[in-house]
Amino acid sequence: MGASVDVDNPTRAQWAAAIEQLRDKLSDEVNSYCSDLDVWRFSVARQLDTEKAAVMINAWYEWRKQANVDELAVAQPDNENPVPCAVRGYGAVADANVTAGIGVDDAQLRLTRTLGGGCWHKRDRDGRPVYIERAGRHIIKDIPKTSSTSGLVEFHVLLQEFLTRTLLPECSQLAEQTVWQQVVVIDLAGVSLVALSHIPALNMLREMLVRDQMLYPERMYRTYVVNAPPVFVTAWKMIRSWLDPRVISKIRILGKDHAELLDQIPAHNLPSFLGGSCKCSHMPGGCVPSVPLGNYPDLPRSAYAHLRHQVLISYTEPRHSFVCETMPVSNGPTPMSSPLMGYAGWLGIKRDSPRSSAPTSPVPMRTQHVFVRFSTDRGRGMVVEVLWQPLGSDSDDGILVYPEALFEPQRAPVLLELEAPNRAGQLVVNWRVANFDEGQAPFPRPEEAQIPIQLEYSVDTEDELLTAFSLPPIKRS
Repeated sequence: MGASVDVDNPTRAQWAAAIEQLRDKLSDEVNSYCSDLDVWRFSVARQLDTEKAAVMINAWYEWRKQANVDELAVAQPDNENPVPCAVRGYGAVADANVTAGIGVDDAQLRLTRTLGGGCWHKRDRDGRPVYIERAGRHIIKDIPKTSSTSGLVEFHVLLQEFLTRTLLPECSQLAEQTVWQQVVVIDLAGVSLVALSHIPALNMLREMLVRDQMLYPERMYRTYVVNAPPVFVTAWKMIRSWLDPRVISKIRILGKDHAELLDQIPAHNLPSFLGGSCKCSHMPGGCVPSVPLGNYPDLPRSAYAHLRHQVLISYTEPRHSFVCETMPVSNGPTPMSSPLMGYAGWLGIKRDSPRSSAPTSPVPMRTQHVFVRFSTDRGRGMVVEVLWQPLGSDSDDGILVYPEALFEPQRAPVLLELEAPNRAGQLVVNWRVANFDEGQAPFPRPEEAQIPIQLEYSVDTEDELLTAFSLPPIKRS
């Protein structure tokens, strides 16, 4: 059967026959645990050889049970678990970076600081999730120092479970068909020969790749390795020896000319540094935040432990606003003696009403950067909007410097970066509880809706934030 089946385009009969043949080799326990898609993936991974596929899927099942993989704290719409890496452009979870929340342990934070930056960034032309990794920015020599091989594998398992349980179901719903694979883009810009020949790190990579092929077969549709320097050829000869032939057939090695990416991913979903038009300017670090690259502030856990302001809001009184004065050049925003509690500001306008009082005038070219840190102890998400008004203006008109966006600070603290005019004025930061039609988190039961939500936040200029936590300047491209 295997020789005559195109496993990338099987007929319904071929699909069904392959699944039936493999299920006949499995116990009732394993069969009840596996979906037809699981059975198909393992069958394809072993070229439709049912004996080999049965051995593989039984080992996978035993591993999942022994390692309690189904109990992992994976971020999903119906829980408050933090995301395992940066996310952009999905509905199951709001856009987020990894921050030092209660559910994020120090080992993961240390690993994040050595990795070049990874992000699930929107979808390809067929609705598949796209994962982008700035591997060329990895601090290779520090990875074995900050994480064990088992720790790196566990982190990778968490990423794969997030993909499987959270992103793929959403992508399937949007595409109105089963989406079960992802597209991976590995950006090697900045990689060195020393990094590509670092044996301890390569050993960790080998273990991760071997585990990935055994435990998550056929989850990858295509991998693009872009900005690959000539020296990568030597490393690739070694790496490909660890991969199954079918996996190798799905990998495209590209140099600096990677226009081929646009055939797979639409420009508006592809970061500008990869030839697309997306910048994700609403998030610190843009499309793919990177600690080694320094494109966003890597705040320590203490930065979120004691935020300056605390206020209680609720589903019946869902709004809160904070006003601070902005001063030109170095002084930056100076918080007022107290926030305007209960002030609805421009956010009080109904969503279906004309926004005449909040014109989306372009922000002046001379701007200053302001950071907002905030978290909540519960809830289903907060919508944030920020406006600026010239000091002394009698008009209610303001400049919209940050349009409404949904975040989920109940998962982990949120850090926002704003660009305000470098002039004397007032900055108004508005929060409100997410409406029924915003986000996918379930709405609370009546008794839960009676419990107030504690919002904690701080607002600082860039200089204030970087000085307070002894951080280097941010490198914006």
